[in-house]
Amino acid sequence: MKNILVKIQEQFGVKELPHDLFHSFDQALRFELGGEKFGTDRPMRRFAQAHERSNAVSQAFFENSSDVFVLLSSYGMEQPDKKRLKSLKLCGIKHFEFQYLSKTRQQDDDHISEFGCDLFRHWDIAKLKDKQTISEILWLGIASEMGVKPAFRGSTAAYLVDAENGLVLHLYDDRGMDVIASQKAPLSDLFFRFNDWLLGQDLTPVSYTHLTLPTKRIV
Repeated sequence: MKNILVKIQEQFGVKELPHDLFHSFDQALRFELGGEKFGTDRPMRRFAQAHERSNAVSQAFFENSSDVFVLLSSYGMEQPDKKRLKSLKLCGIKHFEFQYLSKTRQQDDDHISEFGCDLFRHWDIAKLKDKQTISEILWLGIASEMGVKPAFRGSTAAYLVDAENGLVLHLYDDRGMDVIASQKAPLSDLFFRFNDWLLGQDLTPVSYTHLTLPTKRIV
């Protein structure tokens, strides 16, 4: 499965995926999930909307994907947290199904000053048995910032990847979700199907010109 990282590097020109996909790649979309209608005072409705929207976009995005992988990022000491994958058991993915890929030294001066050692970003990957599992993983990502259980543990975050077709989806929290693609067609389709969910602050006259689309709605 290390070949997945090689394909990502070839398709997107990065050694590892950043947190902010939208601003890091030319061909990208950012979707609003929780929205302004439901704030933290209505957590159940906010969670339900975020999960519903992320499901709809992800199903369309990976509709023609035969293989989807979950690529997990987590921060810790030089040795990864042994419990970082615990929540994924609830998605039907057992610990032995994950392959540990690599660690990246963060050169974090503040962490070194406080703890006497550097911070590391750790990467694990597993192939999903079915695409229905995507919905459960999205749940964990949304729940991690909302006090909902189950949720990702600590700093764990997920990237859903179809490396063969150059597709990556990253839900950063209940506020929003980024998708990137090596080709324009998958993003153009999402743009038209879910235009009302594109994050308003990023929907400017030049935000999506790289997709060669008609004039866009300005929020």
